[in-house]
Amino acid sequence: MISSRKVHLRLKAVIAVALGGMFFFKVGGANISHQTGANGILTMAECLACHSEGSKRPVSVCLTDHCLYSNEHPVMRSYPPPKTVEDFAPVADILAAGCVLEEGKLTCLSCHDLTKPPPHLVRDGDELCYICHRYLKSTR
Repeated sequence: MISSRKVHLRLKAVIAVALGGMFFFKVGGANISHQTGANGILTMAECLACHSEGSKRPVSVCLTDHCLYSNEHPVMRSYPPPKTVEDFAPVADILAAGCVLEEGKLTCLSCHDLTKPPPHLVRDGDELCYICHRYLKSTR
């Protein structure tokens, strides 16, 4: 049988770990809802569970502000788009920049890094677009 002192110490340790995790997510800019599985990467389905009009309690961010220019950046499409490969950066370059592809397709995490402060962008401003869109950078 475990003594009450050992139980008390274990309980304190569990609470300390839990509070430490909550502190990390608060300070790191992410929140407890963005905890992930063992690989540390959310899937598109996990993002849309909260960030879509179809979810039971949609989170308003992402419903109206996906892209500065078109308001609807495509997701779950192959990268680079077929027949336009020359206009886009190579896959190795965008992965090195911190973008994530899910089965070779763009997802929320292609632009968002949940370890960064809100709005959790991989890069700020136009630099985010230039990661993939080489032709945009060459025209500025």
